[in-house]
Amino acid sequence: METTSYTRSKTTDFFYKINFVIYLFGMPNFWIEDLKLSKTFVKIYDKFSAFSNGLIYIMILSEIGSFFTQTNLTEKQMSNLLVFAISHPMLCSFSIMMSRLKKKIRLVMYSLAVSLKREYNDPEVEKHMIAHSLTYVSGLSVSYVMTMIMFAVNAFWDMMQNGIVSTHSFTVSVIVSITTKISSFCYPFLGSTFTTIVTAYPLVDDRSGLADVARAFFFVTWWIFVTRFLAVYMLVIPLTTSLGYQFKNLQSYFSSLADIFDSKELSQAEKEEKYEAGFKVGIKVHTETLRCVKDTQDVCRGVFSGQIIFNIVLLIILMARMVTSERTLVNIFGTVITIGAVLVSTGLYMWNAGDVTVEASRLPTSIYFSGWYNCRGQSLVRLRNLIVITMASAQRPVVLKGLGYIDLSYQSYITIVKSSYSVFSVLY
Repeated sequence: METTSYTRSKTTDFFYKINFVIYLFGMPNFWIEDLKLSKTFVKIYDKFSAFSNGLIYIMILSEIGSFFTQTNLTEKQMSNLLVFAISHPMLCSFSIMMSRLKKKIRLVMYSLAVSLKREYNDPEVEKHMIAHSLTYVSGLSVSYVMTMIMFAVNAFWDMMQNGIVSTHSFTVSVIVSITTKISSFCYPFLGSTFTTIVTAYPLVDDRSGLADVARAFFFVTWWIFVTRFLAVYMLVIPLTTSLGYQFKNLQSYFSSLADIFDSKELSQAEKEEKYEAGFKVGIKVHTETLRCVKDTQDVCRGVFSGQIIFNIVLLIILMARMVTSERTLVNIFGTVITIGAVLVSTGLYMWNAGDVTVEASRLPTSIYFSGWYNCRGQSLVRLRNLIVITMASAQRPVVLKGLGYIDLSYQSYITIVKSSYSVFSVLY
């Protein structure tokens, strides 16, 4: 895509940087201009990303195939298999859906970062939006990385509990020390295979050299896969955050219109004329913002719906795992970290969407206190009617939905978590 001319701001710089990371994490560039990377690098990296996607698909198919080939799984390994075989296809579908909506996402991003900021952009609101987005994205990334590390620690702990290794364990030691960065001197005392994700091949008790290589291959592929769905979160969270703060920006704009009447350089008639013109601009921006809400709903509908299903199913499985698995510190801590990552990822979606609803509901108040009461005569009568119509429009609830009918809000989040526990209580 050719470079597009636009007014640069902290918001456009933020979205550019976010898209830079998203691209390096294996998804398309959703920004409105090309990234500052050489054509050679882009050409090579695009091929590498396509190749990596192929490896991810192989890994997921192999996980599903393991239901038919793995007959000697421990209770913990079976639980891990269920978690990954269910969650990985769902998470993979998120990146596929978002990649196919590249053009629509680009338009939404352009609206949020450029077109809706042309008339007015409050620097304080912009600053808080960026800080809010970075906090959420960073927190989510840390929670998922911690989950990955805990699965590796769990696998390592299982090795420690099984005595002395076989003759092929040196290969395991070298590979695991690379992928998990655990000191290699520990491995002469380990016994079981380093199995983090269960795949059709190798069998969990296969100690051959080829099996060791296959485990290392899937472990590395698993980390590559993590970057894909983290990229989706890094895309959706800033979009919904920016949307919520756009309503804050509108509140600031309408509130600033009252300052027109504080000017000593303009006559009353000039103030009223300037206020009316500014108010009509606010109506236009509000209409465009509502259109952007609809577009955001369209591009994120699949991810919102999938995340709700993902949350309910995973919570039930993980709670069951906590009840039935051996109560060791490593097992409990690993399960708690995983549950936390699931809750945080769903929470960030629904909290951000809830912020959109809350900030939109505050807009009528800002419209009312925008200064219309400073007008006189016919101007006041005309503006009063305009104010009433605009406030009535702004009072309509702005709600993002998942699964077509579930409002994404704070209350819905609590309901979903409680529902997951209720289903678990019935089953167990």
